[in-house]
Amino acid sequence: MKIEIKKILLPAVFLAASASFTLTGQSCSMPKGNTQPDTIVCSEIVGPKNEEWKRTEFFVVTKNDTSAFSFIIETRENKVGWIEFGQFPAKKDFQYINGSSNDTTAFRISDSRNHKYHIPNYKELIHEMDLCLGAASKVYDLTTMDAMLGLLSAFGDIAVMTTNQLNANCKLNKYGYYWYSDIEKELAKTPLAEDLSIMLKKYNRRVKRISCQEGLVSVPKEVMLGRNISKDLSIPDSVWTVFLLIKLEPLQQK
Repeated sequence: MKIEIKKILLPAVFLAASASFTLTGQSCSMPKGNTQPDTIVCSEIVGPKNEEWKRTEFFVVTKNDTSAFSFIIETRENKVGWIEFGQFPAKKDFQYINGSSNDTTAFRISDSRNHKYHIPNYKELIHEMDLCLGAASKVYDLTTMDAMLGLLSAFGDIAVMTTNQLNANCKLNKYGYYWYSDIEKELAKTPLAEDLSIMLKKYNRRVKRISCQEGLVSVPKEVMLGRNISKDLSIPDSVWTVFLLIKLEPLQQK
Protein backbone atom coordinates (compact mmCIF):
# COMPACT_ATOMS: atom_id res chain seq x y z
CA MET A 1 0.00 0.00 0.00
CA LYS A 2 1.38 3.42 -0.98
CA ILE A 3 1.41 5.94 1.84
CA GLU A 4 0.65 9.51 0.83
CA ILE A 5 2.30 11.94 3.25
CA LYS A 6 0.25 14.92 2.07
CA LYS A 7 -2.98 13.29 3.29
CA ILE A 8 -2.15 14.69 6.73
CA LEU A 9 -2.55 18.24 5.45
CA LEU A 10 -5.48 17.76 3.08
CA PRO A 11 -8.42 16.13 4.90
CA ALA A 12 -11.59 15.56 2.86
CA VAL A 13 -15.17 16.06 3.99
CA PHE A 14 -16.80 12.92 5.41
CA LEU A 15 -19.61 12.03 7.83
CA ALA A 16 -18.65 11.09 11.38
CA ALA A 17 -19.40 8.46 14.00
CA SER A 18 -17.85 8.24 17.43
CA ALA A 19 -17.07 6.08 20.44
CA SER A 20 -15.17 6.34 23.71
CA PHE A 21 -13.03 3.96 25.73
CA THR A 22 -12.43 4.09 29.48
CA LEU A 23 -8.90 3.14 30.44
CA THR A 24 -9.32 2.36 34.11
CA GLY A 25 -6.68 -0.17 35.13
CA GLN A 26 -4.90 -0.24 31.79
CA SER A 27 -1.18 -0.99 31.89
CA CYS A 28 1.01 1.87 30.69
CA SER A 29 4.63 2.54 29.85
CA MET A 30 4.88 5.35 32.41
CA PRO A 31 5.64 4.68 36.13
CA LYS A 32 2.74 3.76 38.39
CA GLY A 33 0.64 6.68 39.57
CA ASN A 34 0.99 8.72 36.36
CA THR A 35 -2.26 7.45 34.84
CA GLN A 36 -5.21 9.20 36.44
CA PRO A 37 -8.40 7.16 36.93
CA ASP A 38 -10.48 9.77 35.08
CA THR A 39 -8.39 9.47 31.91
CA ILE A 40 -10.22 8.26 28.80
CA VAL A 41 -9.34 7.81 25.16
CA CYS A 42 -11.88 9.28 22.75
CA SER A 43 -12.21 8.23 19.15
CA GLU A 44 -13.83 9.82 16.12
CA ILE A 45 -14.18 8.26 12.68
CA VAL A 46 -12.78 10.71 10.13
CA GLY A 47 -13.16 8.57 7.04
CA PRO A 48 -16.12 7.15 5.08
CA LYS A 49 -17.75 4.02 6.45
CA ASN A 50 -18.63 2.72 2.98
CA GLU A 51 -15.09 2.61 1.59
CA GLU A 52 -12.49 -0.12 1.92
CA TRP A 53 -10.24 1.85 4.30
CA LYS A 54 -11.47 3.65 7.42
CA ARG A 55 -9.69 6.44 9.33
CA THR A 56 -10.23 6.82 13.10
CA GLU A 57 -8.74 9.56 15.29
CA PHE A 58 -7.75 8.68 18.87
CA PHE A 59 -6.82 11.22 21.54
CA VAL A 60 -6.50 11.35 25.33
CA VAL A 61 -8.72 13.37 27.69
CA THR A 62 -7.97 13.75 31.41
CA LYS A 63 -10.79 15.48 33.31
CA ASN A 64 -11.49 18.49 31.05
CA ASP A 65 -7.95 18.59 29.67
CA THR A 66 -7.80 17.38 26.06
CA SER A 67 -4.43 16.54 24.56
CA ALA A 68 -3.31 18.25 21.38
CA PHE A 69 -1.77 14.96 20.25
CA SER A 70 -3.76 12.63 18.00
CA PHE A 71 -3.33 9.19 16.48
CA ILE A 72 -5.21 8.65 13.20
CA ILE A 73 -5.40 4.94 12.47
CA GLU A 74 -6.07 3.54 9.00
CA THR A 75 -7.92 0.21 9.11
CA ARG A 76 -9.22 -2.32 6.66
CA GLU A 77 -11.54 -5.07 7.89
CA ASN A 78 -10.53 -4.12 11.49
CA LYS A 79 -6.84 -4.63 10.71
CA VAL A 80 -4.47 -1.67 11.10
CA GLY A 81 -2.38 -0.69 8.10
CA TRP A 82 -0.67 2.51 9.19
CA ILE A 83 -0.95 5.38 11.66
CA GLU A 84 -0.61 9.15 11.33
CA PHE A 85 0.39 11.19 14.37
CA GLY A 86 0.30 14.93 14.94
CA GLN A 87 -0.32 17.88 17.24
CA PHE A 88 -3.58 19.81 16.85
CA PRO A 89 -3.28 22.70 19.36
CA ALA A 90 -6.49 24.49 18.33
CA LYS A 91 -8.80 21.92 16.75
CA LYS A 92 -8.84 18.15 16.30
CA ASP A 93 -8.65 16.57 12.86
CA PHE A 94 -12.21 15.23 12.99
CA GLN A 95 -13.49 18.77 13.61
CA TYR A 96 -11.83 20.03 10.44
CA ILE A 97 -13.52 17.23 8.54
CA ASN A 98 -16.85 16.82 10.32
CA GLY A 99 -17.45 20.22 11.91
CA SER A 100 -18.19 18.97 15.43
CA SER A 101 -18.45 15.88 17.57
CA ASN A 102 -21.59 13.75 17.79
CA ASP A 103 -20.24 11.99 20.86
CA THR A 104 -22.20 12.80 24.02
CA THR A 105 -20.48 10.20 26.20
CA ALA A 106 -16.99 11.64 25.89
CA PHE A 107 -15.69 15.13 26.52
CA ARG A 108 -17.29 17.36 23.90
CA ILE A 109 -14.40 19.49 22.73
CA SER A 110 -16.66 21.21 20.18
CA ASP A 111 -18.42 22.98 23.06
CA SER A 112 -15.50 25.37 23.46
CA ARG A 113 -14.36 27.03 20.25
CA ASN A 114 -11.45 28.81 21.91
CA HIS A 115 -10.27 25.79 23.89
CA LYS A 116 -6.49 25.37 23.87
CA TYR A 117 -5.47 21.75 24.05
CA HIS A 118 -2.74 20.46 26.34
CA ILE A 119 0.64 20.09 24.63
CA PRO A 120 2.19 16.93 26.12
CA ASN A 121 5.90 16.74 26.83
CA TYR A 122 7.83 13.90 25.22
CA LYS A 123 7.30 11.38 28.03
CA GLU A 124 3.60 12.22 28.20
CA LEU A 125 3.34 11.86 24.44
CA ILE A 126 4.82 8.35 24.44
CA HIS A 127 2.45 7.51 27.30
CA GLU A 128 -0.52 8.86 25.31
CA MET A 129 0.52 6.86 22.27
CA ASP A 130 0.50 3.77 24.47
CA LEU A 131 -2.97 4.58 25.78
CA CYS A 132 -4.35 5.23 22.29
CA LEU A 133 -2.93 1.97 20.98
CA GLY A 134 -4.32 0.15 24.00
CA ALA A 135 -7.81 1.49 23.29
CA ALA A 136 -7.51 0.76 19.57
CA SER A 137 -6.36 -2.80 20.27
CA LYS A 138 -9.78 -3.53 21.80
CA VAL A 139 -11.31 -2.94 18.36
CA TYR A 140 -8.58 -3.45 15.78
CA ASP A 141 -5.82 -5.98 15.10
CA LEU A 142 -2.61 -4.01 15.75
CA THR A 143 -0.30 -6.88 14.84
CA THR A 144 -0.70 -5.82 11.19
CA MET A 145 0.67 -2.26 11.69
CA ASP A 146 3.02 -1.42 8.84
CA ALA A 147 4.09 2.20 9.46
CA MET A 148 3.66 5.45 11.36
CA LEU A 149 4.07 8.88 9.83
CA GLY A 150 3.98 12.51 10.87
CA LEU A 151 6.14 15.54 11.59
CA LEU A 152 9.34 15.26 13.62
CA SER A 153 8.30 18.40 15.55
CA ALA A 154 5.40 16.45 17.09
CA PHE A 155 8.07 14.73 19.22
CA GLY A 156 9.24 18.09 20.64
CA ASP A 157 12.29 16.92 22.60
CA ILE A 158 13.42 14.63 19.77
CA ALA A 159 13.29 17.47 17.23
CA VAL A 160 15.42 19.65 19.53
CA MET A 161 17.92 16.83 20.21
CA THR A 162 18.24 16.09 16.50
CA THR A 163 18.74 19.75 15.58
CA ASN A 164 21.38 20.25 18.28
CA GLN A 165 23.29 17.22 16.99
CA LEU A 166 22.97 18.40 13.39
CA ASN A 167 24.34 21.81 14.33
CA ALA A 168 27.24 20.19 16.18
CA ASN A 169 28.14 17.42 13.73
CA CYS A 170 26.97 18.36 10.24
CA LYS A 171 27.18 21.20 7.74
CA LEU A 172 24.39 22.85 5.79
CA ASN A 173 24.42 22.10 2.08
CA LYS A 174 24.65 24.79 -0.58
CA TYR A 175 20.87 25.24 -0.45
CA GLY A 176 20.93 26.10 3.26
CA TYR A 177 19.45 22.79 4.44
CA TYR A 178 20.74 19.60 6.00
CA TRP A 179 20.76 16.48 3.85
CA TYR A 180 18.07 13.95 4.76
CA SER A 181 20.80 11.36 5.29
CA ASP A 182 22.37 13.57 7.98
CA ILE A 183 19.00 14.09 9.68
CA GLU A 184 18.35 10.34 9.72
CA LYS A 185 21.84 9.67 11.11
CA GLU A 186 21.46 12.17 13.98
CA LEU A 187 17.84 11.15 14.66
CA ALA A 188 19.07 7.57 15.12
CA LYS A 189 21.13 8.78 18.10
CA THR A 190 17.98 9.88 19.98
CA PRO A 191 15.81 7.49 22.07
CA LEU A 192 12.83 7.71 19.67
CA ALA A 193 13.19 4.35 17.90
CA GLU A 194 13.86 2.49 21.15
CA ASP A 195 10.96 4.14 22.98
CA LEU A 196 8.55 3.32 20.16
CA SER A 197 9.80 -0.26 19.92
CA ILE A 198 9.28 -0.80 23.66
CA MET A 199 5.72 0.51 23.32
CA LEU A 200 5.00 -1.62 20.23
CA LYS A 201 6.42 -4.84 21.67
CA LYS A 202 3.06 -6.01 23.04
CA TYR A 203 1.68 -5.95 19.47
CA ASN A 204 4.63 -7.95 18.08
CA ARG A 205 5.97 -4.85 16.31
CA ARG A 206 9.19 -2.83 16.44
CA VAL A 207 10.76 0.01 14.50
CA LYS A 208 12.59 -1.20 11.40
CA ARG A 209 13.83 2.19 10.20
CA ILE A 210 12.97 5.89 10.35
CA SER A 211 13.36 7.87 7.14
CA CYS A 212 12.77 11.49 6.12
CA GLN A 213 10.20 11.95 3.37
CA GLU A 214 9.53 15.61 2.53
CA GLY A 215 8.61 18.99 3.96
CA LEU A 216 11.92 19.98 5.58
CA VAL A 217 11.45 23.36 7.29
CA SER A 218 12.91 25.20 10.28
CA VAL A 219 10.65 26.11 13.20
CA PRO A 220 11.46 29.31 15.18
CA LYS A 221 12.53 28.93 18.80
CA GLU A 222 9.49 30.96 19.89
CA VAL A 223 7.21 28.29 18.43
CA MET A 224 9.14 25.40 19.97
CA LEU A 225 8.93 27.05 23.41
CA GLY A 226 5.22 26.24 23.28
CA ARG A 227 5.91 22.54 22.64
CA ASN A 228 6.57 21.66 26.28
CA ILE A 229 10.28 20.95 25.76
CA SER A 230 12.25 19.42 28.64
CA LYS A 231 13.95 22.09 30.74
CA ASP A 232 17.37 20.43 30.50
CA LEU A 233 17.44 20.82 26.70
CA SER A 234 18.87 23.91 25.05
CA ILE A 235 16.54 25.08 22.27
CA PRO A 236 18.41 26.58 19.28
CA ASP A 237 17.12 29.66 17.45
CA SER A 238 15.46 27.40 14.90
CA VAL A 239 14.57 23.70 15.04
CA TRP A 240 14.41 21.49 11.96
CA THR A 241 11.32 19.40 11.28
CA VAL A 242 10.45 17.04 8.45
CA PHE A 243 7.86 14.38 7.66
CA LEU A 244 8.97 11.04 9.06
CA LEU A 245 8.09 7.59 7.78
CA ILE A 246 8.56 5.08 10.60
CA LYS A 247 8.55 1.61 9.07
CA LEU A 248 7.58 -1.25 11.38
CA GLU A 249 8.34 -4.95 11.28
CA PRO A 250 7.34 -8.04 13.27
CA LEU A 251 9.21 -8.53 16.54
CA GLN A 252 9.05 -12.26 15.89
CA GLN A 253 8.15 -14.02 12.68
CA LYS A 254 5.04 -16.15 13.08
